[in-house]
Amino acid sequence: MQIELDAKVRTSDGHDAGKLRRVLVDPATLRITGFVVSTGGLLGREVIVGEHDFVEGREGELMLRLSKAELAQQPTFDEAGFTAPPAGLAATMGYGFASNAYLVPVVAGDEPVTESSRPTIKKGDVVKDRDGDVVGDRDGDVVGVVEEVRFDEKTAQLSGFVVKAGAGRRLVGGGDTAEISADDVLRIFEGEVRVGVDREEIVPSERESGTREG
Repeated sequence: MQIELDAKVRTSDGHDAGKLRRVLVDPATLRITGFVVSTGGLLGREVIVGEHDFVEGREGELMLRLSKAELAQQPTFDEAGFTAPPAGLAATMGYGFASNAYLVPVVAGDEPVTESSRPTIKKGDVVKDRDGDVVGDRDGDVVGVVEEVRFDEKTAQLSGFVVKAGAGRRLVGGGDTAEISADDVLRIFEGEVRVGVDREEIVPSERESGTREG
Protein backbone atom coordinates (compact mmCIF):
# COMPACT_ATOMS: atom_id res chain seq x y z
CA MET A 1 0.00 0.00 0.00
CA GLN A 2 1.30 3.43 -0.99
CA ILE A 3 1.37 5.93 1.89
CA GLU A 4 1.63 9.54 0.72
CA LEU A 5 2.56 12.54 2.80
CA ASP A 6 -0.28 15.11 3.19
CA ALA A 7 -2.84 12.48 2.19
CA LYS A 8 -6.30 12.88 3.71
CA VAL A 9 -6.97 10.38 6.48
CA ARG A 10 -10.38 8.95 7.37
CA THR A 11 -11.38 6.78 10.35
CA SER A 12 -12.95 3.36 9.94
CA ASP A 13 -16.35 4.77 10.93
CA GLY A 14 -16.22 7.47 8.25
CA HIS A 15 -14.94 10.57 10.07
CA ASP A 16 -12.39 12.93 8.54
CA ALA A 17 -9.28 12.38 10.67
CA GLY A 18 -7.10 15.08 9.13
CA LYS A 19 -3.86 14.70 7.16
CA LEU A 20 -0.67 12.66 7.43
CA ARG A 21 2.14 15.08 8.28
CA ARG A 22 5.39 13.42 9.42
CA VAL A 23 7.20 10.08 9.43
CA LEU A 24 8.83 8.80 12.64
CA VAL A 25 11.91 6.62 12.21
CA ASP A 26 14.16 4.59 14.50
CA PRO A 27 17.66 5.93 13.63
CA ALA A 28 19.35 2.68 14.67
CA THR A 29 17.37 0.41 12.33
CA LEU A 30 16.09 3.01 9.82
CA ARG A 31 12.62 1.50 10.23
CA ILE A 32 9.40 3.47 10.39
CA THR A 33 7.94 3.45 13.91
CA GLY A 34 4.88 5.62 13.30
CA PHE A 35 3.20 8.43 11.41
CA VAL A 36 1.93 11.79 12.66
CA VAL A 37 -1.67 12.61 11.76
CA SER A 38 -2.80 16.20 12.24
CA THR A 39 -6.42 15.75 13.27
CA GLY A 40 -7.50 19.39 13.04
CA GLY A 41 -11.03 19.86 14.35
CA LEU A 42 -11.65 16.15 14.98
CA LEU A 43 -9.45 15.94 18.09
CA GLY A 44 -7.66 19.26 17.92
CA ARG A 45 -4.21 17.69 18.22
CA GLU A 46 -1.57 15.65 16.40
CA VAL A 47 -1.51 11.94 17.13
CA ILE A 48 0.84 9.06 16.38
CA VAL A 49 -0.48 6.03 14.51
CA GLY A 50 1.32 2.90 13.40
CA GLU A 51 2.13 1.90 9.83
CA HIS A 52 -0.19 -1.09 10.09
CA ASP A 53 -3.10 1.10 11.24
CA PHE A 54 -3.66 2.12 7.62
CA VAL A 55 -5.64 0.31 4.93
CA GLU A 56 -6.39 1.24 1.33
CA GLY A 57 -8.91 4.06 0.96
CA ARG A 58 -10.29 6.03 -1.94
CA GLU A 59 -7.84 7.66 -4.34
CA GLY A 60 -5.90 10.36 -2.54
CA GLU A 61 -7.08 9.16 0.87
CA LEU A 62 -5.86 6.79 3.57
CA MET A 63 -8.29 4.79 5.67
CA LEU A 64 -7.51 3.91 9.28
CA ARG A 65 -8.39 0.62 10.93
CA LEU A 66 -9.22 2.82 13.93
CA SER A 67 -12.58 4.37 14.72
CA LYS A 68 -12.92 7.99 15.85
CA ALA A 69 -13.02 6.82 19.48
CA GLU A 70 -9.95 4.60 19.03
CA LEU A 71 -8.06 7.42 17.31
CA ALA A 72 -8.73 9.61 20.33
CA GLN A 73 -6.83 7.07 22.46
CA GLN A 74 -3.67 7.27 20.31
CA PRO A 75 -0.63 8.98 21.88
CA THR A 76 -0.22 12.70 21.30
CA PHE A 77 2.72 13.72 19.13
CA ASP A 78 5.10 15.86 21.21
CA GLU A 79 7.38 17.70 18.80
CA ALA A 80 9.86 18.43 21.59
CA GLY A 81 10.59 14.71 21.79
CA PHE A 82 11.75 14.48 18.17
CA THR A 83 14.31 16.10 15.93
CA ALA A 84 15.37 16.11 12.30
CA PRO A 85 17.72 13.27 11.36
CA PRO A 86 21.40 13.95 10.61
CA ALA A 87 22.15 15.33 7.17
CA GLY A 88 22.19 12.55 4.59
CA LEU A 89 20.35 10.00 6.71
CA ALA A 90 16.99 10.49 4.97
CA ALA A 91 18.57 9.88 1.57
CA THR A 92 19.47 6.30 2.51
CA MET A 93 16.11 5.31 4.01
CA GLY A 94 14.54 4.50 0.67
CA TYR A 95 10.92 5.16 1.66
CA GLY A 96 10.42 7.90 -0.91
CA PHE A 97 9.31 10.71 1.40
CA ALA A 98 10.77 14.22 1.25
CA SER A 99 13.82 14.59 3.50
CA ASN A 100 12.03 17.13 5.75
CA ALA A 101 9.24 14.64 6.48
CA TYR A 102 11.38 12.43 8.74
CA LEU A 103 11.82 12.79 12.49
CA VAL A 104 13.87 10.72 14.92
CA PRO A 105 13.30 10.56 18.69
CA VAL A 106 15.34 12.56 21.17
CA VAL A 107 16.08 10.43 24.23
CA ALA A 108 18.00 11.80 27.21
CA GLY A 109 21.34 10.04 27.60
CA ASP A 110 21.38 8.65 24.07
CA GLU A 111 24.40 9.41 21.94
CA PRO A 112 23.51 11.38 18.81
CA VAL A 113 23.18 9.49 15.54
CA THR A 114 26.01 10.42 13.22
CA GLU A 115 26.92 9.57 9.65
CA SER A 116 29.54 7.12 10.89
CA SER A 117 27.13 5.24 13.18
CA ARG A 118 24.58 4.27 10.51
CA PRO A 119 24.90 1.46 7.95
CA THR A 120 26.63 2.50 4.74
CA ILE A 121 27.12 0.85 1.37
CA LYS A 122 30.58 -0.67 1.03
CA LYS A 123 32.42 -2.64 -1.63
CA GLY A 124 31.70 -6.33 -1.13
CA ASP A 125 28.23 -5.86 0.41
CA VAL A 126 25.66 -8.40 -0.77
CA VAL A 127 22.94 -6.92 -2.99
CA LYS A 128 19.40 -8.36 -2.85
CA ASP A 129 16.33 -7.55 -4.91
CA ARG A 130 12.90 -6.38 -3.75
CA ASP A 131 11.12 -9.77 -3.74
CA GLY A 132 8.88 -9.92 -0.67
CA ASP A 133 10.16 -6.58 0.56
CA VAL A 134 8.31 -5.13 3.53
CA VAL A 135 9.63 -3.13 6.46
CA GLY A 136 11.90 -5.42 8.44
CA ASP A 137 11.81 -8.29 5.91
CA ARG A 138 15.31 -9.29 4.79
CA ASP A 139 14.37 -12.06 2.36
CA GLY A 140 15.06 -11.56 -1.33
CA ASP A 141 17.09 -12.99 -4.20
CA VAL A 142 20.82 -12.32 -4.23
CA VAL A 143 21.75 -10.14 -7.20
CA GLY A 144 25.48 -9.87 -6.65
CA VAL A 145 27.95 -7.78 -4.66
CA VAL A 146 28.84 -4.09 -4.58
CA GLU A 147 31.79 -3.48 -6.86
CA GLU A 148 32.05 0.31 -6.63
CA VAL A 149 30.25 3.05 -4.67
CA ARG A 150 29.65 6.41 -6.36
CA PHE A 151 28.93 9.86 -4.93
CA ASP A 152 27.77 13.15 -6.42
CA GLU A 153 30.78 15.43 -6.78
CA LYS A 154 28.84 18.56 -5.78
CA THR A 155 26.76 17.28 -2.86
CA ALA A 156 28.87 14.30 -1.72
CA GLN A 157 25.59 12.36 -1.47
CA LEU A 158 25.29 8.77 -2.66
CA SER A 159 24.46 8.75 -6.38
CA GLY A 160 24.53 5.00 -6.91
CA PHE A 161 26.79 2.00 -7.07
CA VAL A 162 28.02 -0.71 -9.43
CA VAL A 163 26.95 -4.28 -8.70
CA LYS A 164 28.87 -7.30 -9.94
CA ALA A 165 26.07 -9.70 -10.79
CA GLY A 166 26.27 -13.44 -10.22
CA ALA A 167 23.99 -16.46 -10.17
CA GLY A 168 22.78 -17.46 -6.71
CA ARG A 169 25.61 -17.01 -4.22
CA ARG A 170 28.37 -17.78 -6.70
CA LEU A 171 29.62 -14.23 -6.58
CA VAL A 172 33.39 -14.43 -6.79
CA GLY A 173 35.01 -13.88 -10.17
CA GLY A 174 33.38 -13.25 -13.53
CA GLY A 175 29.91 -11.81 -13.64
CA ASP A 176 28.46 -8.81 -15.43
CA THR A 177 28.30 -5.38 -13.85
CA ALA A 178 25.28 -3.11 -13.68
CA GLU A 179 24.65 0.46 -12.55
CA ILE A 180 22.21 0.92 -9.65
CA SER A 181 20.86 4.41 -8.93
CA ALA A 182 20.56 5.70 -5.37
CA ASP A 183 16.84 6.13 -6.11
CA ASP A 184 16.56 2.32 -6.38
CA VAL A 185 18.03 1.68 -2.92
CA LEU A 186 15.27 0.49 -0.57
CA ARG A 187 17.17 -0.49 2.58
CA ILE A 188 20.76 -0.55 3.81
CA PHE A 189 21.70 -3.14 6.42
CA GLU A 190 25.16 -3.94 7.74
CA GLY A 191 26.80 -5.91 4.92
CA GLU A 192 23.64 -5.96 2.76
CA VAL A 193 21.81 -3.63 0.35
CA ARG A 194 18.18 -4.10 -0.78
CA VAL A 195 17.31 -2.57 -4.17
CA GLY A 196 13.90 -1.83 -5.69
CA VAL A 197 14.45 -3.80 -8.88
CA ASP A 198 14.09 -7.50 -9.62
CA ARG A 199 17.12 -9.74 -10.02
CA GLU A 200 16.01 -10.60 -13.57
CA GLU A 201 16.27 -6.93 -14.55
CA ILE A 202 19.94 -6.89 -13.55
CA VAL A 203 21.32 -10.40 -14.12
CA PRO A 204 21.20 -11.55 -17.77
CA SER A 205 19.38 -14.83 -18.37
CA GLU A 206 21.33 -17.91 -19.47
CA ARG A 207 20.08 -17.47 -23.04
CA GLU A 208 21.02 -13.78 -23.15
CA SER A 209 24.49 -14.25 -21.69
CA GLY A 210 25.27 -17.46 -23.55
CA THR A 211 26.64 -19.10 -20.41
CA ARG A 212 25.64 -22.11 -18.38
CA GLU A 213 25.86 -22.87 -14.73
CA GLY A 214 28.28 -25.67 -14.16
